[in-house]
Amino acid sequence: MSVLKRYTASFTANVITSKQIVLDGKVLVTEVEYTINAYETANSSNTVTVSNQYITFNYFAKDTSDSGFVEITDVTNDIVQGWITTHFNTRELELNALLTYADTGFVSSLADDIDIDNPYG
Repeated sequence: MSVLKRYTASFTANVITSKQIVLDGKVLVTEVEYTINAYETANSSNTVTVSNQYITFNYFAKDTSDSGFVEITDVTNDIVQGWITTHFNTRELELNALLTYADTGFVSSLADDIDIDNPYG
């Protein structure tokens, strides 16, 4: 049974792609290209950078009248970083599997190789 490393990560937006939708004429973020900058939590001198990552947003389901809607002109890197961080807050295992692979070359099938109840050993 293999174990994953645990990483502390931050995200940098590189390219924000938008699309104007006909309904309300709003412009929505549809995709963000970003870079993951991380370090191994147990060894901060071990850093990992993963470029050219993408997150896609379902703009068909976005309610442009919602109070949390952000106009495209108001979208900042901090807002996008928050969206990506929120995405990975519920996907820690997935993120650490990706970063372990980028760091060590270890490829796992989470179902077969990693003890899901104790993935970090």
